[in-house]
Amino acid sequence: MIKKLSLFIILANVFLLSYANADDKIGITHEFGLQVTGYYSYDEPHLMYLRSKLIDQIKDESKSLENFGFVYNFKKSILFNEYLTELEFDADYRHTQHDYWSDTTGTGTNLENHIYNVRALYGFQLTDKLMLKSGLGYRSLKHPWGGSTTSTGALGYDRIQEYRYVPFLAEIKMPISSIDGKLKLEYDHVFYGYNASLLSVAGGANKDKHFRNDDGYMVKAAYKIPYESFYLEPYYEFHSIEESNVETGTLEPSNTTKEFGIKLTKKIGELTTIPKAKRKNINDNYYFGFSLMQTEVESGFSALTGTANQKEQNLGKKLFAGINLNDNLDLEFAFNRFGETILSCNNGDTIVTDGRYNRGANDNGTTLTCGADNISVNIQSSSVVAAIKAKSDVVIINDLGINIFVLFGLNKWDQSETTLTAGTSTSANDYTGTSGMYGMGATVHKNALSFSLEFQDYDMYYAAESLGGSISYKF
Repeated sequence: MIKKLSLFIILANVFLLSYANADDKIGITHEFGLQVTGYYSYDEPHLMYLRSKLIDQIKDESKSLENFGFVYNFKKSILFNEYLTELEFDADYRHTQHDYWSDTTGTGTNLENHIYNVRALYGFQLTDKLMLKSGLGYRSLKHPWGGSTTSTGALGYDRIQEYRYVPFLAEIKMPISSIDGKLKLEYDHVFYGYNASLLSVAGGANKDKHFRNDDGYMVKAAYKIPYESFYLEPYYEFHSIEESNVETGTLEPSNTTKEFGIKLTKKIGELTTIPKAKRKNINDNYYFGFSLMQTEVESGFSALTGTANQKEQNLGKKLFAGINLNDNLDLEFAFNRFGETILSCNNGDTIVTDGRYNRGANDNGTTLTCGADNISVNIQSSSVVAAIKAKSDVVIINDLGINIFVLFGLNKWDQSETTLTAGTSTSANDYTGTSGMYGMGATVHKNALSFSLEFQDYDMYYAAESLGGSISYKF
């Protein structure tokens, strides 16, 4: 236990130290280091999930610390057409130990998870604060479950997932007090997905199954803090992958992955200081924030009878960032995780559908009857938004200001609809698309901090509304 506490004391001390960046530099650097996964979850909504928490490994003396990996990064900075540009290659390996749950096959503990990530990026310094990058990425995951059994006696098997994606990365200088850190925001478009269920390792007549799920995205955020030649980088990742093709009557359902942790790296290499390179003459003011939302995702169900019950309102979360185009206009990007909508019913209960449920299998106004006890319909939603935000100050008193705003944008969304009969059967549908959204609200801002209250409306397969409060920091 002393060794475990010592590790976190060292990380915490480094986190509080600061470092000042120099002028433009060119040359080659390498970074080597350690990655610690604090929390990892993989969900096929209401079908199965994996959970890994570092805090559980710390609290339980019978467990060892398993959520560790390694990081390598290569950068070469050069001048190209008078602009500062950067070629980057990075790779990491992550190992976690997790617990397994399935509605039909029981539970399992202390299962291993191996993840490999490789990316090649190229970008240029657009403004004093902003560098933009893009390139190609590859992610590989393996669950070596062969030889294991669950609590119900189900045989485990090996699972392989591979994704190829195009990353779009913004690195923004974001000083906070004396910490001269860098905010990294990334959106990855998955254009190739491969999933293998190696059932043959379980023995018997089981045959391996291979699936393709070529559509999905990843959202990543990190804050990189320098101290001399060391870096400390807390990070967050969210992945959403759509359902696969069908093979021999089965498919891989849509799934999400959430992860956060920290990286500690050491930089090696000397850079050469050069005169300030060319920049684009655009506004260089940015903000980043977090919001808690009361969301309502409609299900299209009505006229519930018997014990049938429905909850459409729930708590959601949002990460957002934006650039001030001018005093009255912002360009804002956001990632939303809406609260879950849940309908439950028992044998004999009736529900009227508006026709959307189960991919429109029934007409609007059809009465559905629950044919068993403990049936639930669960709708989960997430989206990525790009919006124009128009604002106007209404009160300015010293450093305190109040403004009102409206925003309109495009909303790329995905929703999963899972119908579950507890312990018996499950079915899932996945809906995706791009449509409009709008919102309005008010902001109180003082110096670099802002607090907002806003309403937003999202046009999706199952439409959503949100009322939220947010805090943001301008840098």
